[in-house]
Amino acid sequence: MNIKLFTICLLLVTSQVFALDSIKECKGTDVSKWDNCIGNESTLEGSADLGQYETSTWAKGFYKDGKKHGFFDEGLWVRRHDISSDGYHEAGHYVNGVRQGLWGYCYFRQVSYTYLMIGNYNEKGQRDGPWGEFNTYDQSFRDKDGNYSSFMETGCHVETALLYLNKDDPCSDKKSPTGGDNMFTNINLYKDGNPVGFGPVCNHPILDTNGEYKDTSIFKEWVQLLENYED
Repeated sequence: MNIKLFTICLLLVTSQVFALDSIKECKGTDVSKWDNCIGNESTLEGSADLGQYETSTWAKGFYKDGKKHGFFDEGLWVRRHDISSDGYHEAGHYVNGVRQGLWGYCYFRQVSYTYLMIGNYNEKGQRDGPWGEFNTYDQSFRDKDGNYSSFMETGCHVETALLYLNKDDPCSDKKSPTGGDNMFTNINLYKDGNPVGFGPVCNHPILDTNGEYKDTSIFKEWVQLLENYED
């Protein structure tokens, strides 16, 4: 019985590996012709020499019928010669070219102020509902072992949010269940893409930290979005 079960599991894993390997890489530069393939749209403009800026963008994921369709990593980075560089990283799902479901937005600046926002896009591709926010300094983001960890390393998505969230006591200095420092600061509310409100702030390195969230319905709704997320 154990041998049969092992054989079945091995066949399932093997079939999944072959399925992933069978997804081809998108060819050419005409994105409208990319279909059933993994593509990476990227640009590089300017130069960081002599005070100029060098800007790079990227968008990597699955394309279907010339449209983004599936989980994507996207971002922009501005490299500067005279002052610190900065940019953002976004991660989430597209459905026929439209953002839907949970997305993470991470702004980061070298050895400076940085933040993460994560929340829901509606079927029209608009921010909708509660978006949780984490604010601190870049060097404060550390993994469960206390080592520096950038947004890029944890994906700027649900895994990142749960690493830095104590959902039972979000406005305390208690660590998250996964061992990260609790850096949740506030909730922003959106309706059809427009900001319609925001809650009090806590755990912020600069602003007043007098907020309270753990028993509020809006916080519970946001946490449920994170917990219900499936890859």
